[in-house]
Amino acid sequence: MNKFIKNLSFLFLAVFAFGCAVSSTTSTASKTYSEDLSEFRPKVDSIQMNDEEVSTFRKTDANFIGKNDITDLINKKLDTLSTNNAEIRYVNGFSIQIYSGSSSAAAYAARDSAKVVLPEIRTDVEYKQPIYKVRVGRFTERLEVQRTMLELRPIFPDAISVPTRIYIN
Repeated sequence: MNKFIKNLSFLFLAVFAFGCAVSSTTSTASKTYSEDLSEFRPKVDSIQMNDEEVSTFRKTDANFIGKNDITDLINKKLDTLSTNNAEIRYVNGFSIQIYSGSSSAAAYAARDSAKVVLPEIRTDVEYKQPIYKVRVGRFTERLEVQRTMLELRPIFPDAISVPTRIYIN
């Protein structure tokens, strides 16, 4: 143990002695660097154009016809897309069901109170024997459904989001 302490103290003494040694400082602020590197730059030949070449440089013919005109192809594709979209009669979406039960009076009361809360959103009563369902809105995004449900939750705590088909007129 005594040998360990001697070696450790010798190490500390060496670190202290060399750590406190005065080092010479050099100032680079007074020295300036100057070296001519122009001999290493690449040489570029300048192109001399006469006035006739300069004047015709950016001119184009007014009757220019492109060789690869794809306008007709794009128009055909757009027409095909238009006819395919015309065949689509509905879109998948969501609505909020606020009532489901067998009482017609309760269904129409729920519809009226939903119209008071959200007068701008469509409210429908569906009847499939023996159940009445009251659904609010036609939404394509879940985020819209969640925003509307936040407004309806205080009055209709059992409101749920249901998938539905939204028919396009």
